[in-house]
Amino acid sequence: MWRLAGMFTLVALPACAGWPEGVPGAEAGRMVRAAMAAAGEAAPDFADPVRGFPACDGEPVVRPREGSWATAELRCAAPVWVRAIRTGAEPAVERTVRPDGSQGGPMVVTLARSVARGAMIGAGDVVLRPLPERGNEQIFTDPAMVVGRRARVGLGEGQPVLLRQLEPLLLVEAGNPLVLTASVDGLTVSAPAEALEDGQLGDVIRVVNLSSRREVKAFVTGRNIVSVQANIP
Repeated sequence: MWRLAGMFTLVALPACAGWPEGVPGAEAGRMVRAAMAAAGEAAPDFADPVRGFPACDGEPVVRPREGSWATAELRCAAPVWVRAIRTGAEPAVERTVRPDGSQGGPMVVTLARSVARGAMIGAGDVVLRPLPERGNEQIFTDPAMVVGRRARVGLGEGQPVLLRQLEPLLLVEAGNPLVLTASVDGLTVSAPAEALEDGQLGDVIRVVNLSSRREVKAFVTGRNIVSVQANIP
């Protein structure tokens, strides 16, 4: 058990109906399908999780991972947890009409100028252009999903940006100040912390609790937000 007394500043959250016995796998699948339908996305016939998810004081929030419904994320606010469900959804393809009346591919994020390996992509580095008639796997249709990320390889002008060409989207970087949270008897407790490692959403990283000076492991749950749980090895 974590000894949380004295380690955190208490912030009380109101009690609400939720899933005190855990979220069944079939119910998690239903939530994802409902969220995809509300977003206008066709949900493939994916399998529900075999094992259920942890208890949640409220209704988990469902959202696409990095803007793609190929993987959906369920996020619980209290206790804080994030789980992923692979749906296998294909990216939506919007056809464009060229001046000659022929149809082209979707409007995708394309390099307006070359970007060196390791460089951060800026708003002026990308434009939306029709994708040529070929495979569109791992493309981006929203510049906001690309701007601010670093190139894993050198990228040439006129080249559509692919997911595999970008460095992972880090929500926490080593040395950053963090908010460290935990759930105790229906309350959310928090403390200032510092990251010792980089982390993407859902990663387990080492952090230092600045209130107690203890090093702990925590899940990355948001931009510079991590959650400590008693069962993290």
